[in-house]
Order: sequence, then structure tokens, then C-alpha cells
Amino acid sequence: MAEDEAASAKKLFSASDVVGHASRKDCWVVIHGKVYDVTKFLEDHPGGEDVLLHASASGDATEAFEDVGHSTSAISMMNNYLIGSIKDYVPPSASEATTIGGNDVPPNFRRMPQKKGPPAPNTFLDFLLLCLCSALPLPLGTT
Repeated sequence: MAEDEAASAKKLFSASDVVGHASRKDCWVVIHGKVYDVTKFLEDHPGGEDVLLHASASGDATEAFEDVGHSTSAISMMNNYLIGSIKDYVPPSASEATTIGGNDVPPNFRRMPQKKGPPAPNTFLDFLLLCLCSALPLPLGTT
């Protein structure tokens, strides 16, 4: 809980305060209601700076952060960039979560990867391939 205490000692931001900080020169990211200034970390991020810039521009990066499954050392590094928290934060998946005792999603909640089935057929591409194949003459019996 030391992280929660550190966040409460920092500044409170509204979601609109964070919106203007999505550039290479000024990049803030919101994860689990906490605001991180990751501007100095952009070049060092293992996934590349574009990942952080996209996360910043999307508003709340909690789900994207959790989907990647960061290491414990990466998570502990986050405190170096913590500048505050979001006032009246509501987790993005709170409306989807249905747990006994309420809709609270713990901060370390990680979704189980879902098995993906075969891709849905793309009828347009199938049609296009059929047209191309039938339009091309195939040589028969030539040696």
C-alpha cells in the first residue's frame, strides 16, 4: 500500500488535465488511476516510444498495461515516474466486472489469456481470390 500512499501525497488531476500530455516532449500515462510522467522514459521503453505515446493518447492505459504483463521490476520502476492520481477514478473495466461483493477490480488484476479460434472468413478476399484464379489462364499439357 506504500504506492497508494505515495500517489495520495502527489497531486490530484482530472482526466482533462492529462489529455494535453501526449507528445514526445510531454507524455503522461494513466494506469490504475495513477498518473505517470513517462517523458524521460520514452526512449528507454522496451516496447518503443510509440507504445507509450499511443497509451497516453488513449486516455486510460490500464488495460493495455495489464494485457502486456509487465515484470515486477518494470512495475517497481513506475514509482520513479509517479506524479499524482486521477480524481474520482473509475477503472475502465468496472462496468464489465462482476465480482462477489462489488465491481472493484484489484490493481494487480490480470486477465487470463483467452484462446483464439480460427480467424473469421473474409468473404471479400475469398471472392477476390476466386476471381483472380479464374481470370488467369493455366497452361495445360505443355511440356
